[in-house]
Amino acid sequence: MKTLKKVLVLFAFASQIVSCAASKASDGDANMLNPTIYYKPTIRVDRTKCDASEITEMKSPEDKVLAVMCLRDFNNCVMQGSCFIVSEDSRMRSFNYYARGPDTIPRFVEVDIRRCPYGYGMRNTCLDPYFTVAADLKIYKLGDVIFVPRLVGQLMPDGQTHDGFLVVRDAGGGINGANRFDFFTGFYNHLARENTLARLGFGDKTNAFEFRVASEEEAKEVRDRRGYPGLKKEIIISPEGPYGARPASLSAPPKSVE
Repeated sequence: MKTLKKVLVLFAFASQIVSCAASKASDGDANMLNPTIYYKPTIRVDRTKCDASEITEMKSPEDKVLAVMCLRDFNNCVMQGSCFIVSEDSRMRSFNYYARGPDTIPRFVEVDIRRCPYGYGMRNTCLDPYFTVAADLKIYKLGDVIFVPRLVGQLMPDGQTHDGFLVVRDAGGGINGANRFDFFTGFYNHLARENTLARLGFGDKTNAFEFRVASEEEAKEVRDRRGYPGLKKEIIISPEGPYGARPASLSAPPKSVE
């Protein structure tokens, strides 16, 4: 009888340990995000070469030809959701993905660099490099804010020091679930050495980083600080940038923050 009692006690204790462990694992998973990086590529039509068979047109929803480029560059614009195109006279124009046309080919619209230098996220929100995430809008809403401790104090390529807070301004076809976020990094892709977030491992969705959803009080303060749904008036796009181009829609080069 004593032996049976000991076995039952040990079984109950073991069950409690397993239960606690499962709870801790669940809590840990709930507070860890899996990241990826997206950016706004710059297509230089005067420098990019490809075979004539690989040339394609970027069209508007009304079938107006906006630009002509290599297919691989067009596909990158589609994948990233937007791109800059630098013409042969070194003028830079900004385009955002709009929708697929009747022929299923993606259509684009030109956007005003003066309002949103880096283009638009969802519902005309301006993309804010290093402080924007795309999220699953079935779970989050535009304007929600997350806090990522790993980013606190990190120096971004534009000279800003990160405070760890990022605003949901966008969505993505492959961004599903409460723990998946796509981090917008402006000019720089996940391979660029200048990309601080890439160096920290945010370009690999197999990585996991601690995060939490900001309180509404924190979120309001962050939205105000970042100028959501727009940006603060100071334009941080470099007039020469890494691409040696001037925005076509500006009469004078914008202020550069290096």
